[in-house]
Amino acid sequence: MESVELLAVGRGSSVVPVSFEILDREGASLRMKFSDGDWKSFTESNLFKCLLSARTDLEKEDLLLCCQGARPDVFPSGMQQQMDNGRFAAVLSRSAEEKEIVDIFAAAEPSQVTSVEGQRVAVYQFFNLPISDAGRDA
Repeated sequence: MESVELLAVGRGSSVVPVSFEILDREGASLRMKFSDGDWKSFTESNLFKCLLSARTDLEKEDLLLCCQGARPDVFPSGMQQQMDNGRFAAVLSRSAEEKEIVDIFAAAEPSQVTSVEGQRVAVYQFFNLPISDAGRDA
């Protein structure tokens, strides 16, 4: 088990610390809590999907998680989701140079992150896919 401390930002630039416990054994599981709250668990097929579930939960509280996995230009390939359980993701770029890979749980600046839906739209646009309700499971 690995512990990670991140920040979430809300309206009016409020900042809230959020604790995570990453369980990366069989399948993937993520536990999240605010400093004064109880743990919430998210179990999915890989860590990126766990992070999406946690972010969706935070967005219900009008909070955006400040991590690399919440950037609109970051998304794991299918191979990354299988090989490293979704822990690392590529920074989407049209450059022919070597692709930058980031840890989805590494901190990011508030100006770099977006909502789950904003990320989905950005990824669809990057790949020139029609934006629809299809494929919401990332």
